[in-house]
Amino acid sequence: MQDMKSYIRILAPLALLGCSAPALAQGYQYPAARPLQWFIDGGGSVTQGRTADFLDSGWSIGTGFTLRPVPGQPFMLRADLNYNRFSATNELIALGQAVNQAPVDNGYGQTVTGFLSGVLEAPVNAWTRFYVTGGVGLGYRRIDLTQNGFLCEPFFCGPGFVSNTVASEDTTRFAWNAGAGMDFALPRGQSWFVEARYERIETQEPTEYIPIRFGIRF
Repeated sequence: MQDMKSYIRILAPLALLGCSAPALAQGYQYPAARPLQWFIDGGGSVTQGRTADFLDSGWSIGTGFTLRPVPGQPFMLRADLNYNRFSATNELIALGQAVNQAPVDNGYGQTVTGFLSGVLEAPVNAWTRFYVTGGVGLGYRRIDLTQNGFLCEPFFCGPGFVSNTVASEDTTRFAWNAGAGMDFALPRGQSWFVEARYERIETQEPTEYIPIRFGIRF
């Protein structure tokens, strides 16, 4: 329940913007756009639930494309590939030391997800659209715990230059997402957008986070 409340707080400003002009949806003609558009995006990624106990919030980058099956209609298909990286919390580092009976100085988690999603748009005005999206795919997660070591060469030996892996774990599982965003038109059929999506990988203990991304479609 707490995760859902935090997700609603993040999406509320976007939802209010999208609901500000419901009357415009009737009889609205979407500006001409290419049936196929590529995009790139990036931003922060906020961990949720038990994931937040072991991984701090981090960053995200991604790319993909949208396909509009019927020109001029508000429905699109979206395929995207995303990378997220997080630092390990002190709790995870302490747990790693206890389990492995070895010093642990650092750690990180990373995910790679691929999604196929549907997108439904609603106009705010002639140049701005609110949209909701949701879909399914696969998610890869890897967690590494490391210990700083020594780098020794014939003429030098010093600390902190080598990172030795103490423990690592990786898995690939079913994943899904749901979110909302705002899209703002640019010249020549391009646009920029901001969105927040709840993404979840169905690992043994679910991996949950909310990327907040800015991107451009071209």
